[in-house]
Amino acid sequence: MAPQLLAFPHSVETEIGTVHSEKPLDAAMLQKSVRTVQERMATTLLASQAEARPIFITDGGWRWQWLAISSSRSLAITRPLNSAVVVNKADPETGTIQSIGGERTLGAVLAHEFTHGLIRRRFGILSSIGFPQWKVEGYCDYVAGESALSEKQAADLKRSGTDHPALIYYHGRIRVAEILADNGESVDDLFMQEH
Repeated sequence: MAPQLLAFPHSVETEIGTVHSEKPLDAAMLQKSVRTVQERMATTLLASQAEARPIFITDGGWRWQWLAISSSRSLAITRPLNSAVVVNKADPETGTIQSIGGERTLGAVLAHEFTHGLIRRRFGILSSIGFPQWKVEGYCDYVAGESALSEKQAADLKRSGTDHPALIYYHGRIRVAEILADNGESVDDLFMQEH
């Protein structure tokens, strides 16, 4: 289902796309989030230019459940066919989103999701589905500039023997950073070569 059909009551035009929300968003927070996305997109060679996308910010209720379907525990999703980004439960004043490791910023979560779209555009939807999860999620967190877990939280989870899904993102980001440092920052090599 197209998110637009769920009649989000608030909309704001921004440089990164129209942001639809269930509650009014703080203007300063939204502008800071837009700047973060622009700054983070400037760090990846996959982004030749800023690509505006529809963005939907939910309060985690029925609209999120309807749109997220099987990904309801995620912080956000990017719909592959229309590139819409749907965010789960962002605070409308601070732009923070609760995660397993604490809080993530709306700007970084959007940058992560925009990077999913860039990967699909560069390599194709089918190829991107076949890439190892650690590469895709690790690269998206690498571009976003933050992860859901701190180093201490990741170490605590590993020590406890917990196989938490956030560990794939955390360790993927570290591994991606190492590979890119070794290969001259080639994103094509990162995704197309076996590692």
